[in-house]
Amino acid sequence: MGNVQLKKKRKVPELRFPEFSGEWEEKKLGEVVSFKKGKGIPKRTLTEYGTKCILYGQLYTTYNEIITGISSYTDIDEQKLLFGNMGDILIPSSGETALDMSLASALLVDNVALGGDINILRPKNNTIDSKFLSYQINSARKIDLARIAEGASVVHLYNNNLKDVIVVNPKDTAEQQKIGNFFYTIDKKLELQQEKINALKEYKKGMMQRIFSQEISFKDDDGKDFPDWEEKRLEDMGEFLTSSVDKKIKENEIIVNLCNYMDVYNRLEIRNNNLDILNKTSATEMQIKNNNLLKGDILITPSSETSDDIGHSVVIWEDLKNTVYSYHLLRFRPHIKMDLKFSNYWFNSEAVRKHFIIRAQGATRFTISINNIKDIIVKYPTIREQEKIGKLLYSIDKKIELEEEKLEKYKKFKKGLMQRMFV
Repeated sequence: MGNVQLKKKRKVPELRFPEFSGEWEEKKLGEVVSFKKGKGIPKRTLTEYGTKCILYGQLYTTYNEIITGISSYTDIDEQKLLFGNMGDILIPSSGETALDMSLASALLVDNVALGGDINILRPKNNTIDSKFLSYQINSARKIDLARIAEGASVVHLYNNNLKDVIVVNPKDTAEQQKIGNFFYTIDKKLELQQEKINALKEYKKGMMQRIFSQEISFKDDDGKDFPDWEEKRLEDMGEFLTSSVDKKIKENEIIVNLCNYMDVYNRLEIRNNNLDILNKTSATEMQIKNNNLLKGDILITPSSETSDDIGHSVVIWEDLKNTVYSYHLLRFRPHIKMDLKFSNYWFNSEAVRKHFIIRAQGATRFTISINNIKDIIVKYPTIREQEKIGKLLYSIDKKIELEEEKLEKYKKFKKGLMQRMFV
């Protein structure tokens, strides 16, 4: 046993461009970059003109791990600012979780002022490609950075700790550049896909505004105009009901699926084949009978931190088995015939929601009661026109869903490559 030697693991990536060979080398971050800290830029100094700047919060919202565009400016005297240069790598120095700290962005613009909660890593003597290093930090070194973050409610990452983090790099900077540019190309494709999704969402928003304000009119199958939209009070169209079901599971009660506030706010399409996405709770037989969910029901969010975020809704597509809704929601059960797809959009349209927003009451939190909304007068079309409107908007939603699925596939593809192309 004394003669047995452990085989040293070779530092080479699983997947590599064919023109490169040889082992990668380990180095401490402090050997390949120097460190600086940004200077404070209060939000009150942000303006539409002045000096280009980046606040740490923008590092969380940038889509790529490469920053090529700046949208914020400050009017602070330039002598009091610290500027980043093209090729710098920016890492947040504080956040809510340790993993927030392992978000590195390579800066590909010059002369940008950097806020106080940003760690600045500046490559030394062209020995490291900034794109390559930012992608490595966001993949192979992600856990390493999370481990050295300090704090509880607010987590901090200090430059002194970063200096000892081990990175593994190709000795040939040409290989670093090729890897960095390769992932940057993938990110640009992801960005284009996201822009496509955003454009579809804006198109849908515009169509809803034009349809429900009756700026756009539909024709029947014979090419004739549909009748004028009818006016009615909501209480004449259906019945509102609150709930007393909470999240607590109690003894001697029946376990049920619970449709909650965030399920409605996020507009989940809930059906019997995906009830497992709902939380479980318990309810009495009377609650299950009174607060059940049937095809055509509409669930509404009757409270929010701001009045303009109130009254979001979803339609229930089919009778849901063993499912109730929480006391944070209102249920509207129509008495008149309504197309499911139409009601899913109509109740959530600006034309209807504006009435909820106007009637919201409160200070720190806004709410609406049944008594405040049952006398709202709304306009709605015939069932045949409802079907045409619902079909159009639903088709747009399906296109958005398809494009979002493509985006997720692209992201998984990128993640898989990053796991195989870094050591």
